[in-house]
Amino acid sequence: MSVQHCAMNSEREVKGHAMKREQIRKLKRAAAADRNAEAMQVLLQRSIRFGHKRLALLRCLQAERMGLAVLPETLRYCREIADRMPADEVARLIRQAAQAVE
Repeated sequence: MSVQHCAMNSEREVKGHAMKREQIRKLKRAAAADRNAEAMQVLLQRSIRFGHKRLALLRCLQAERMGLAVLPETLRYCREIADRMPADEVARLIRQAAQAVE
């Protein structure tokens, strides 16, 4: 199953069809191991869509560390999340993002 196939399923997920766990794992592997930009973007948008605030912020930080262009509205959303978090938690997420992208 390709990353593109998983990305298409992510789009269908918005319409009520759930993405399977294996597809999510494949995207996570592609984003982490292969530094696949499309996979990271899909995971980031999925985190936002499902209201996973901490995870969305982490994935946004990872995407930026990968050198990906993050949409302005996504950056704004993640900045609002970071602004509401304690500083030590934001620092922890920054460290975690750095380690995940190394």
